Amino acid sequence: MGEINKPAKISQMAKQQATQRIKAQQLSKQQVTSKRALKAYQESGFNQAAMRRNFKPLEEQRFGKKHVSKSGAADDEVEIIEEVKNTEEMASRFNKKNQELKEKTLLILRDLIKDDDTVEDILRKVLDFYPDYTLADDALEFLLQTTDTDLALKVHKAKEFLNTEYKREIIAGRNINLQAQVFSKEGLGTPTNLRDMYRDITGNPRTALTLFDELSSKYTYENMKPVIRFLLHSLGSDLKSKGPSITRPELMRLIEDAQMLQAILGVYRFFISREGLINSQFDHFGLILPKILNFEMISKLFINLLKERYVTSEKISLIAKHLGISEEFAAQIIIFSQMRDAIRHTSMKLYKSQKHRFEALDAFIETLEELEEYLAEEEED
Repeated sequence: MGEINKPAKISQMAKQQATQRIKAQQLSKQQVTSKRALKAYQESGFNQAAMRRNFKPLEEQRFGKKHVSKSGAADDEVEIIEEVKNTEEMASRFNKKNQELKEKTLLILRDLIKDDDTVEDILRKVLDFYPDYTLADDALEFLLQTTDTDLALKVHKAKEFLNTEYKREIIAGRNINLQAQVFSKEGLGTPTNLRDMYRDITGNPRTALTLFDELSSKYTYENMKPVIRFLLHSLGSDLKSKGPSITRPELMRLIEDAQMLQAILGVYRFFISREGLINSQFDHFGLILPKILNFEMISKLFINLLKERYVTSEKISLIAKHLGISEEFAAQIIIFSQMRDAIRHTSMKLYKSQKHRFEALDAFIETLEELEEYLAEEEED
């Protein structure tokens, strides 16, 4: 089978027509049962005992087909009833296993799958309904359970192709399915959104700092904590599974990166806790607080500084330019004093070593001493 391109969308009209056919099938099933009951009632001559003797309930029709009727028309009716009911029961069963698989959607999908569909047609239709590869795999399993003969063989081939091409994505989604559903209720996006994010992070590794920048551009500060918890829980679930989506050493490294994300978030928490103090100190010195100067910008600049192998006074001074306070010694003292304190109150994971941490602290102390001297000279003048 050749490479499958991005599937074309099934028209809205086709989906609506499939919905109408599903409703018609359900109505037909009810009508067939009602007609059989009426016939039994009439033939019995209002004899209730005879009616009970002749009328067969649907369940008995299903498992005792040969006792229903010898006429070809009646057999066809029973076959329709059985097929529709079996499909509905299977859709209900899949929905109970995973509520993301809506019964109605599965039934519409099944109705759109035709005997003359190719393997590519089947994949296109399934992926149009379920772009999430894990859900698509489940939908193909549903189709496999509700088809037979040549059509079932084509569905099986479509499922094999999907699992060959997107094995990692399917496994990853299945291993973290519970976490995706739970954390989606915290306002982080749909379960599919969360599974896609996890697949991207595990399939395209980047540094913790880069990942934090990406996540913080997509989520608010308030949502960053649950996002990181989602990653940690998902990585743990993937690691403990019988078949992880990537190697266990890779997962262990990603868990360390996720813990690094927590450390970075700790920097944000520290500076947001100091916003009130910074504002009051600016007021005390009669300084205007630049619009760019907020806890997020201070946090990002502080973290970027710690990425440097050697933290120096010169590199610290560059932060003042980014914040628009390079001409105000008092403003620099206020901000750099908070950064000095941040070194003492944030996670060791932010530093390459204990030595790196002490060197950064010394650089801030040295910078502050120089600024205090400049400020004293300025006040004397």
